[in-house]
Amino acid sequence: MSFIPAPRTERGTDDHAPGALRLRTTSPAPGVVVLETAGILDMNSATNFADAVRAHLSAATATAVLDLSGLSFLSTHGAVVLLEAAHRALMRGVHLVLLSQNRVVDRLLEMLDVADRFTYATTVEEAVGPAGATVLR
Repeated sequence: MSFIPAPRTERGTDDHAPGALRLRTTSPAPGVVVLETAGILDMNSATNFADAVRAHLSAATATAVLDLSGLSFLSTHGAVVLLEAAHRALMRGVHLVLLSQNRVVDRLLEMLDVADRFTYATTVEEAVGPAGATVLR
């Protein structure tokens, strides 16, 4: 008798699974796009996140906001996507702002010594306000 295991589903690919990465895009003002994230951003969800971030940056003409406050986990794969986003935004002339206030995100970016490569804000209003975002480090 042989044992055949049941097929496994990849973690992070089921939108209804607890902790799965959830993304939502809004545009609170012309030229401004906000990508809200919640759940787990790991190697299984990084590709979907990267695709969403690229589309997000293409849609923004002035400011792109990545709201990371809802993340419960951020892997180095996700951090690489954030660094690529910062580079793309710079090349396109788009102001990229991270809404973090999340120890999970802040700790990893600090450990990787890349936290200073980003602009931070505490609210969307602060990120897109007349003075722009401020660095909170």
